[in-house]
Amino acid sequence: MDHRRKDGPDEDDGLSPEARAQRAAAPYISAVWRVVGGILVGGGAGWLVDGKLHSSPWGLIVGLFLGLGAGFYGLVQSLSSMNKR
Repeated sequence: MDHRRKDGPDEDDGLSPEARAQRAAAPYISAVWRVVGGILVGGGAGWLVDGKLHSSPWGLIVGLFLGLGAGFYGLVQSLSSMNKR
């Protein structure tokens, strides 16, 4: 008997339909979190720069835009890697 795992979509892996749906959605949720994380990190870094340089609100604004750019870059990377599979 062959016990090797098949990697097809029709594989009976013992998961409930809800668990299969969550597994299918995981790459997309990860891609969205890349954007959110980039914005939060960029905004936090900009806020810290504003505190040190007393340049409010320019550090925050620049940090948010840089974080947004980095987040979208990560989103595009993530989505392009999903298309290659």
